[in-house]
Amino acid sequence: MSISPELQAKIDSLEDEKLKAEIIDVFIGPGRKRASDEAIYESILAGYAQAREQRARLRKWQTDEVAAFAQHFKEVQPSDYVEFLRQERELNEIESMLAWDVRRLMREWMPGLDSGDRSELFRKFRDYAKSDFNQPRIKDVLP
Repeated sequence: MSISPELQAKIDSLEDEKLKAEIIDVFIGPGRKRASDEAIYESILAGYAQAREQRARLRKWQTDEVAAFAQHFKEVQPSDYVEFLRQERELNEIESMLAWDVRRLMREWMPGLDSGDRSELFRKFRDYAKSDFNQPRIKDVLP
């Protein structure tokens, strides 16, 4: 399938290379198109803009806030805290039930967080845990 020169010019003018590649993939990929190329292009751009806005609205977690959550987690659920660190260290992933429990604890720790903010805190907490594996205080709690 060929892309009209006008639409190709619009695609070429985009700054985000990944977005450009995504749009081109949709146009040249297999499958039957149920909308015009222009409608598909506009739909992809709208989704991209919405995702950027959502990311911009996410809370920017500071290291001291992540550390405060870690301390709360360690105090409230010490065995789960140790298990979380073990899974992160040994498996580089967290089992779904434990992840769910940690997110629930986040909700209790800071009521009113939306799921995006909890997901970001979860990601930052995992990074925090990884960065602290070599610190004496983390070594002391790991089995």
